[in-house]
Amino acid sequence: MTSGVSDELGSLKLNDDRARLPTNSTSRRNYATGQNQRHSLSSRRAVTVDHDNREEKLRIVVLGATKVGKTCLCQQFLQEKFVTDHKETVDEMYSAEIALSDRHIVLEILDTAGIDEFPVMRRLAIARGDAFLIVYAVNDAYSFGIAEQMRQLVLEVKHDLTPNSIPMVIVGNKCDVDTNLREVSRDYADNIIRDQWTLDHIETTCHERESVLNAFHRLL
Repeated sequence: MTSGVSDELGSLKLNDDRARLPTNSTSRRNYATGQNQRHSLSSRRAVTVDHDNREEKLRIVVLGATKVGKTCLCQQFLQEKFVTDHKETVDEMYSAEIALSDRHIVLEILDTAGIDEFPVMRRLAIARGDAFLIVYAVNDAYSFGIAEQMRQLVLEVKHDLTPNSIPMVIVGNKCDVDTNLREVSRDYADNIIRDQWTLDHIETTCHERESVLNAFHRLL
């Protein structure tokens, strides 16, 4: 594993019997102060809000077209594994706990269905979400259009036309594909996402954990 964001986030453990990852402490860099902090990641089954300890609950909703790698991103982030088999997802929830020196985050990640058969469920997921990871595949121009639809839907459901007030990151997944298979260039995506939508844009590949950590880290 490469250093960088992975050193800041440490090990994650899925709050589910399906995964058993090591829990440890690592050094976290505070970008505001430039100082190191200590944090650990551990399992949690019951959530109790404790304002004295500044415990907070954060739900990240992962949106995008089918077969862009949403589930793969979630499982690489939480379970450190790469999933090769594609199975249609119908809103699967993952959870983990992140303990920082100044924040205690109970993290939930909702992996939504990529098909259009559940529009009501998708709107409900957005309504209950705090932050959004919108995924497209760089080798699928159609999925980039779906990402735009998801962005608009988030703004509509949240009743807010100011994107910067809603934590959103647009992810161009599968950036490791051959150049001749790429249908959405990075420059094109940057021009639209950063300049027109004024949102954060990052390219990822589920084969490289550091890029996946970086994408989720921007919403924490």
